[in-house]
Amino acid sequence: MFDLIILGAGGNGREVCEMCDEIFKDSQDYRIKGFLSDVLDILDGFDVGYPLLGTIKDYKIQPNDRFILAIGDVHGRRKIAEDILKSGGKFLTLISPDAKVYKSAKIGQGVIIFPFAHIGANAEVGDFCMLNIFSGCGHDVQLGNFSELAPYAAVAGGVICGEECFFAMHSVVAPKTVLGNRVVISQGSTVQKNQPDDALIIGVPGKKFRKIGF
Repeated sequence: MFDLIILGAGGNGREVCEMCDEIFKDSQDYRIKGFLSDVLDILDGFDVGYPLLGTIKDYKIQPNDRFILAIGDVHGRRKIAEDILKSGGKFLTLISPDAKVYKSAKIGQGVIIFPFAHIGANAEVGDFCMLNIFSGCGHDVQLGNFSELAPYAAVAGGVICGEECFFAMHSVVAPKTVLGNRVVISQGSTVQKNQPDDALIIGVPGKKFRKIGF
């Protein structure tokens, strides 16, 4: 029996917890152990049914632990995942049975795919990506590690995307577009041209508003 530990206990973490409840309700292999968060009062007022086990940095990893990275912040997720991996932790890829993932698609470790998300034929989804409800990657898309699609974001066929990119709600990327690392597409915006690293894209058609600094 493996113990599932959800990293992050905010809204995203609570949604992931409910998805795990549905996926593993009859499982003999996995059970939810609880949450880890550095905000110790984050679950106050919420009846989630599982405890906050402590902080991420202080938790002692056990052999049967399997982690799920349920933190919405694209850039903060990388450090947490890398710290867990360095400490010997192992991650679970979580795919809702209501998602459509073509058999030729390749899915990395630590990925979360929410209900009604779509991943097309021969698409490649990198490690620790997150595809929220009704988001989609078309055929032959290459989605870089730690990238995130918000609800209803759409990345068309043949797009190549760097790491740590964020696609806000209802954003659209045209076919065969190439995006650099850490690109942010704002809500409702469209991208029709290749974009460099650290670009913030706003509008229809989308234009580079400024370079992002982290």
